[in-house]
Amino acid sequence: MELIMIRHGEPDYDQTDSRGFVGQGRDMAPLTANGVAQAEAAAEDPQLEGVELIVSSPYTRALQTAAIISRKTGIPLAVEVDLHELICDKTFRLGGAEAVSAQYRALIEAEGACPPDTEYPWETIDEIAVRTKAVLDRYLALGYQKIAVVAHGGVIRRFTGIAQIAHCSLSVVDYYADFSCFGWV
Repeated sequence: MELIMIRHGEPDYDQTDSRGFVGQGRDMAPLTANGVAQAEAAAEDPQLEGVELIVSSPYTRALQTAAIISRKTGIPLAVEVDLHELICDKTFRLGGAEAVSAQYRALIEAEGACPPDTEYPWETIDEIAVRTKAVLDRYLALGYQKIAVVAHGGVIRRFTGIAQIAHCSLSVVDYYADFSCFGWV
């Protein structure tokens, strides 16, 4: 099955941060005006020709991106809970932007592994691969030939091996039953 993997557009965390949202509350952040323009431009990409379905992360920045692309292309849209970005804190107690940034730096230093004694345990890159592959395996089993996946950098890296993924960039992946995800990149 051919995957067109699309990273969400540029998010605007001002609204969530100004309300003091923490943990996954920050994932309600919508796109910036630039992010909307990025999604509209992505919808014009010829690589989307022949896409049968768009599947999206439920996080607002991804879902808004997917909705824009769906509206402009007429491709149906499905939401998949397990296409979300990595869970930066499995306890869901981590504070605002500064704490999340510190947690993300720790994850980078650990190259995606999570030390057993960390105060705020995070989802590992292996866990991301397992849950995401389960979603994609269902679409493969249903016989889809080409789908677009609107998700997050941490998800897309596992399938492309690309370290730096720009907002609304498209990456093509040939996905098959025994696909091996990339480790730390």
